[in-house]
This record gives sequence, C-alpha cells and structure tokens, in this order.
Amino acid sequence: MEIQQLRHLMAAVTHGNLLKAAEESCISQSGLSRSIKSLEDRLGVPLLDRKPKGVEPTVYGLSVLRRAQVILNEVQRSIEELRAIEEARFGHVTIGVTQNYANYVVPEILSAVRRERPALRLKVLTGGFLELVTMINTEAIDFGFGIIGSLMQDDGVVVERLRAHQSKVFVRVGHPLTEKESVSVTDLAEADWMMLTSSAVQRAFAAFFARRGLMAPSQSLTTDSLHLIRSCLRDSDAVTILPAEAAARDVRDGFIVQLNCETPVEDSQIGFFHRRHGVLTPQAQFLLDRFRAALGKTPPVRKARTLTPRSSAPAADTSGQ
Repeated sequence: MEIQQLRHLMAAVTHGNLLKAAEESCISQSGLSRSIKSLEDRLGVPLLDRKPKGVEPTVYGLSVLRRAQVILNEVQRSIEELRAIEEARFGHVTIGVTQNYANYVVPEILSAVRRERPALRLKVLTGGFLELVTMINTEAIDFGFGIIGSLMQDDGVVVERLRAHQSKVFVRVGHPLTEKESVSVTDLAEADWMMLTSSAVQRAFAAFFARRGLMAPSQSLTTDSLHLIRSCLRDSDAVTILPAEAAARDVRDGFIVQLNCETPVEDSQIGFFHRRHGVLTPQAQFLLDRFRAALGKTPPVRKARTLTPRSSAPAADTSGQ
C-alpha cells in the first residue's frame, strides 16, 4: 500500500468521479484507475463501486478511507514538522558557554532568540574552554562560545575567532589602591584577591607572578560565578580581574574602578568552537547565526533546501574569565 494510492482513492471518493479526481491529482484517468485497481488487488477486496454516473466507496473502501485519512494527516504533519525543524522554528539546541559570558552578551542573545523562536528549546552549560572542548568531543553540546584557549592539533575542534577579549584589574570605589597613580606588580602581589576557579585562569594568574619572582597572592574568594565576584567586590577591599565589557556597567554606575596596572591574565579572543567533522543541526546553525549577527559578523550564505510531499594563532587560555 502506497501513500499515493491512498490519495488517489480519497480523491475518487471525494469527487465521486474518476475524471475529476484525476484532474485534481494531476494524473490521467487511466493512470488513476490503475493506481486504485492495484490497491484493490493488493488488499484483495473491491474499494469502489463503479457506476455509470460515477463511483462510490464499498464497505471495504469506507474502512480503508477512515485509516487513510489518519495516515495522510500524519504524513502531512511529518512534512510540516520537518519543514519547521529545517527552518529552526522548534527543536533542541545545547550549547556551552565559557563562564564569564553566562553573565553578559549571551543572556541578551538568548532572550532575543526566545522571542523570535518561542518553540525552540535551549540548554546552556558553562565551563572553561577546555571543559567545553571535551563536551564537544563527547557530543554533549552542539557548539561552544566564549573565550578561546589553546588547542592541540588533534583536538578535533574547529575554532572561529570573532573579536578580542580584554580583561582588566578592578576594585571598589574608594579602595586604598585607587589613591596610587600607578599600581605596581608588588602592590598586586600583596593584595587580597577574588578569582574565578577556572584552572586556566588560575594557571595564568600564578604564572604572571612567578615570572616576576613573586608568590601568587592569596585569594579570599574563588568561585565559578562572575556575577558573585562583581557583587562581593563592591563591599570588599579585595582585587579582581574582570572582562572590561562585563565591568562597564558597574564602572559607569560608580561601584567599581579600574586600576592602572598590568593585568595578570593575558588578553585573548572570543569565538565559536565545534566538532571538526560534525554536522550542525538547523537549530544549532540558526543559533550560531544569531550569535554572529549580535557580534557584528555576517553568517556564510547557504543554499536553502525545500521539503515537498511525494505528490509534489592560539591565544593564552583564559577560558574562565
């Protein structure tokens, strides 16, 4: 039993006339008759009473028609669902975000996406760059976004760099170090710090002071939450490193101030990373393009496909910042 045969039978019963049914089905009358006769032969029962003035369904035909309507409706729904998936109107996407970008940039992009595609289901995981690379290789996420760290050639990940990422040293307004025109590395080494727990950030932080012959300073607070650090910094004499973009609002509102000093964690770049030989779903590709657009990048041009029925240079790894 073929879908097309069911469509032909339904058209014949709807019109009660094989010629009109054939015209609607864009097939010759003889072709339509053969199609229905083939279905009858397959089922071993007559489906139509052929009369001089038209056709009527037999009791067998009525039974098949009831089932045929359900089948054809399901087929149409499946086609519509595939079109919706291809157009990324709904479905699921799981992305990974380096810890800092869970607090800014990404929330705004995801809010816009949810307004545009309310039926699209999004799952966001956070971690350091290398953690997200592991998630990509185990297919736990569709793609990653955030600060790009160092990769080995055999990591199996493609990286698309988008723009520079700058981090600076910040303290609360009125902090003793703000009285200095220039803050020395020794001043930084003697200060108390709040830092992200990212292993990459911690390594870069310790290496900065080690290269200058100094011990890494104490850290009274370590966390994977940039938001927590920003909140605690306002009422503390600790020092921290924040992405300049993330700190901009707090600086503007007069809560924190940037110190004039070296930054213990090197500047890096932000971008995307995904499996080298993986295939992004339409939903993931849609989300990726929305990220590019929000960051001022033009997505590559791709040819659209149509579904129709059968009837028709490595930077330092600062991933946790």
